[in-house]
Amino acid sequence: MTTTAAWVDATAAALEPLACPANAEAMRAYMKDVAPFLGVKTPERRKAQRAAWAGLTALDPSELARVARALWARPEREYQYAACDLIGRHRRTLPASFLEDPVAGLVTSKPWWDSVDTLGSNAITPLVVRYPALVDVMWQWWDSGDRWLIRAALQHQRGRGRDTDLERLFTMCDRYAADREFFIAKAIGWALRDVTAWDAPAVQRFVDAHPDLSAVARREAVRGLNRSGSARP
Repeated sequence: MTTTAAWVDATAAALEPLACPANAEAMRAYMKDVAPFLGVKTPERRKAQRAAWAGLTALDPSELARVARALWARPEREYQYAACDLIGRHRRTLPASFLEDPVAGLVTSKPWWDSVDTLGSNAITPLVVRYPALVDVMWQWWDSGDRWLIRAALQHQRGRGRDTDLERLFTMCDRYAADREFFIAKAIGWALRDVTAWDAPAVQRFVDAHPDLSAVARREAVRGLNRSGSARP
């Protein structure tokens, strides 16, 4: 048995006995039919994964990419979540090349906010922080015309706090400020809301300079400004 098969089979053997049709139907509906579900809730799934993976052969980056792609190819959404978790376990040792293969392909395969945002926190942000030259890839995604790559690019600095490159963030947000596509607008709003925690005036200036800012993005930004006590009437 190959290493990839061993990891995928162990994951399936751990998760399938936990399947719950009632949970699966509710999860499928909540995620707008992006994929079928086994119906395994996150705490139980992660506990089962940890036990299943404990005795397996360690993965180098190329093997990790193969396992992630193989898990992603399975129909049920829990396998995409498992792939994200597995990548997250290796986030400190991922090579720069991992961003474009497999991460870019995973972002655009069976895409929905749950997988895109988790790949952001588990792979995209850590990789761009460790390898600053990868910001060029973020600009490529930003200019790609693909809403999920755009969303990932807009959010690639989330969680960095005062280390956020505000000039880059505001430049990325500027182009799509008036975009009504929900997932792009939400990404802008969340990014702006985050910044209000340490530089509310900068966010207020951005909002003031963009009267055409989408309602979704504006709402999130104003929530952050209200929380900071800096919102204008």
